Amino acid sequence: MFSSIRTKLIASYLILIVAVMLAASFFLLTMLRNYYHEYHADTMVGAASLVRDLVVSKLRETPDVVDISNQAEFVAKRHNVRILVTDDRQRVVGDSVRVDGLVGVTLNRREISDILSGNEIKSRSIQYSETSKQWVMQVTVPVVDQGKIIGTVFVSSSLSEIYNLQNNIKNYLIILTLLSIALAGLLGRYLAQRITDPIQLLTQAAEKMARGDLSQRVAVRTSDEIGRLTRQFNEMAKKLAESTRQLKDFVANASHEMRTPLTSLNILVKSLREYPLEAEEREEFLADIDKELERLIRLVENLLDLTRLDRLAKEDTMSVVDIVPTVANTLSMLQRRAEEKSITLEIRLPERASPVFAALHQIKQVVFNLVDNALKYTPAHGRVEVVLSEEGDCLKLSVSDNGVGIPEEHREKIFERFYRVDKARSRELGGTGLGLAIVAEIVKRHGGTIAVEDGPGGIGTTFIVTIPRYKLPPE
Repeated sequence: MFSSIRTKLIASYLILIVAVMLAASFFLLTMLRNYYHEYHADTMVGAASLVRDLVVSKLRETPDVVDISNQAEFVAKRHNVRILVTDDRQRVVGDSVRVDGLVGVTLNRREISDILSGNEIKSRSIQYSETSKQWVMQVTVPVVDQGKIIGTVFVSSSLSEIYNLQNNIKNYLIILTLLSIALAGLLGRYLAQRITDPIQLLTQAAEKMARGDLSQRVAVRTSDEIGRLTRQFNEMAKKLAESTRQLKDFVANASHEMRTPLTSLNILVKSLREYPLEAEEREEFLADIDKELERLIRLVENLLDLTRLDRLAKEDTMSVVDIVPTVANTLSMLQRRAEEKSITLEIRLPERASPVFAALHQIKQVVFNLVDNALKYTPAHGRVEVVLSEEGDCLKLSVSDNGVGIPEEHREKIFERFYRVDKARSRELGGTGLGLAIVAEIVKRHGGTIAVEDGPGGIGTTFIVTIPRYKLPPE
């Protein structure tokens, strides 16, 4: 019954309204009852005091019951009460009720005896009258003459009007509570629906996404927390769909790239097994096998590098360092390859540079991939230049060559995984289409930028990498 948020919200609204109305009703009725009791008691004390002043002189000697009763009746009619006057022996000497009155009767009431004994200066009580079958309030005040209590004035009054008024108020409050419950139910249902409908839509969309439909989007209708949650859900769904598409493309491209060398290996191995070959041909086949194996190993290593980037770029593997020694060591490794291709590798590095927050092994990979690419696509007797400098708040690494260059229409895509400008030439040179993608990902994780432009004099290509210098935190 209470399994849905909507039901819980509606129930919460109703419980809150009922609790508030009950508490308010109890407080109001109690306050009104106390107010009316105090007001009625004050009125009765006033009536008793008036009678006391009228009859005090008449109780000094033998009381005239007729005269005292007349005085009591006069005051009682004005205040709608019954008044009895007793002497110091608790005998009634005056009654505002003439017919069936209590004149001559001794009132053995505790409140009268307490007044006469001087224990109290006045008394008040509320009792249920068996005679009149109703609740009554009773007030007793002493009649004092020259410091001596010579009698009492006993006043009683029905509380039926007060209780009837309280019952009427109680009925009004019950009606008001029921109307409030109905209104709260309708309002609660409306508000709950406003809250839960977007959540229901989000739930349905999430369930469809769990079943594989990543095209789900939910309309944003509000700017509150639910609206922000919906926007974040849509953004998450968009990124998830994009990541899934990239993953599928990545798997397809990786499979395609691995299939080519594997197919070549399969053909070469079958040829070695099925056909008699001369020693020279066999060596040639083995050289081809070795070449395809190296290409396959390089592809797998690049794929592993991509999958390791998330782990390797964490802050616990990064430190504040000077990258000049790392860049110099990497370039010295590539110097031999340049010499083998008769390419001039010009290096301009400062002795030291401003520190950066970086992972040195990734900086090494950035330099290696960029310079290795430049050497691959630069013809013999060409030139490759590497310059490291400081520019503003960044370190700037530029790698320029006078090789084949990259057409402008391809420059936005060369950092995508497996993208090649010239696929046949790239495979021939042993490229995997992942080197620049790895470079771009590393630079991004270091908070830097990478750009490509024409080489010096419009010939070849220049790659420019910037990495922000480390800034000391404010003290």
